Amino acid sequence: MADIRTLSRTYVDKTDSFRIKLITLRFLREQVQNAKGNLITFRPSKVAQDLHLYGRQELRAKTVLIRTFLDDLVQRGYITIIKRSARGKVYGLYKTNKLWDMLTLYEPEKVLELLEAERIQE
Repeated sequence: MADIRTLSRTYVDKTDSFRIKLITLRFLREQVQNAKGNLITFRPSKVAQDLHLYGRQELRAKTVLIRTFLDDLVQRGYITIIKRSARGKVYGLYKTNKLWDMLTLYEPEKVLELLEAERIQE
């Protein structure tokens, strides 16, 4: 039988992952709404810092979760990697991209729901 702490940790991890995805989509939506050009660029650490998510100790761990989500979006063709450097990857979202349209039309919760539904269909 599974240890209650293991089940609790799994639940916390899934909840945390969901929150990170939602917060990342909120950040992207805000960037899209304020965009003046055809491209927005960002780093995972910028997403975490801009939203003042956590204390400094947890910032690095949460940045890893954000980067994992962003890499998943890259793999699925929603965003692209603009540059790789010693400081990490710079991600980009073009105005011609489907995700830009989704962020313009829907609330972040709905966008996440659509992304998850698409994952299930794959």
